[in-house]
Amino acid sequence: MQEIEFTVDYVNFLTESMFELELFTTNADKLPPMRAGQFIHVKIPTPPFLLRRPFCIYKFDAKEHYITLVIAIVGKGTESLSRLVAGDRLMGILPLGNGFTLADNHQKIALVGGGIGCAPLLRVPLDYPGREFRSYLGFADKSQVMFADDFIKVSKVTVSTDDGSYGFKGYVTDAFLQDVKKGFRPDVILTCGPEPMIRAVAKIAQEAGIPAYMSGEVRMGCGVGACLVCACAVREGGEVRNKRACVDGPVFALGDLVL
Repeated sequence: MQEIEFTVDYVNFLTESMFELELFTTNADKLPPMRAGQFIHVKIPTPPFLLRRPFCIYKFDAKEHYITLVIAIVGKGTESLSRLVAGDRLMGILPLGNGFTLADNHQKIALVGGGIGCAPLLRVPLDYPGREFRSYLGFADKSQVMFADDFIKVSKVTVSTDDGSYGFKGYVTDAFLQDVKKGFRPDVILTCGPEPMIRAVAKIAQEAGIPAYMSGEVRMGCGVGACLVCACAVREGGEVRNKRACVDGPVFALGDLVL
């Protein structure tokens, strides 16, 4: 975990309320090793905010010294970040969190994402080449569709929209369940997205007997486990305990979570 000063390369809007923020550093020694599912805690420079904001790392390249974040505008902090321009600077602590880890027997992997929750999943096929990946990306409608061009380079992709304006008509979990019923049986499911989607994935995984892991979308304060804002209820040793998403997660075994 390191604090690094980044320079803004560009801001690119993907939809009306979501944008890519690409950051780079010219010091090769300042990009620590990272893996899929980890996140960065960003200090918002203007105006100054008391708390940092956590964002998943969508893409990164240590050799080229850059990271790309995907950010949804949900408040004043993220709106401020959307107004950054090339050359602006900001500080970030990274990498934080445990990220996604695949076992040797996880050769066939299903990636199930909803909206901006698709972003943490992209890096998994890049971290684990030579395995079979199927990605299921869900959005409300055609205007919200993102990421498909990147995912199709590393996996088989099914895009779904709730209203059927693009791809499969229905929830992303409906598209995934349809393939499971047709005989697709992944060794593991990795998922990230809104809680109703996570609940649906949990049900599919439980009924099919497939292990699953999720990355949580939760509010965070300090990002280092001190403030307990991001507590999640997790079953452990026959009891329910509160775990901190920032340091114990954000990736948890889906079957252990109390949803």
